Amino acid sequence: MLTQQFATITPRFTAARTPTAASPKRASLTVTAAAQTLEGRVVSVSGTKSKTLLVERKVPHPKYVKRVNKSAKFMFHDEDDSCKVGDRVEIVACRPMSAKKRFEFRRVCASNGSCAAE
Repeated sequence: MLTQQFATITPRFTAARTPTAASPKRASLTVTAAAQTLEGRVVSVSGTKSKTLLVERKVPHPKYVKRVNKSAKFMFHDEDDSCKVGDRVEIVACRPMSAKKRFEFRRVCASNGSCAAE
């Protein structure tokens, strides 16, 4: 009698799992002009013409939806040594100059944090 009773009960929360499609290869990813320009704060100077830029952004947490800070560091080439630690600068993508340097200095931004038009 008990086996018949439990045999007819179905679970309330059954998740139907569907196979997900394989993600496309990243080789077809195109880089736009907007993605080649970055703005951030200079955090270190590691040589006469090499500097490191910290780019910070706010993204929503995937589970809790609260906005959290994400950051990334990029090395860039500064030919004239025109910026120092703490400056807000804009960099642009260029040919690879070394194993880590893929950007070059464009201009120093205004003190309020947004880049002024040239």
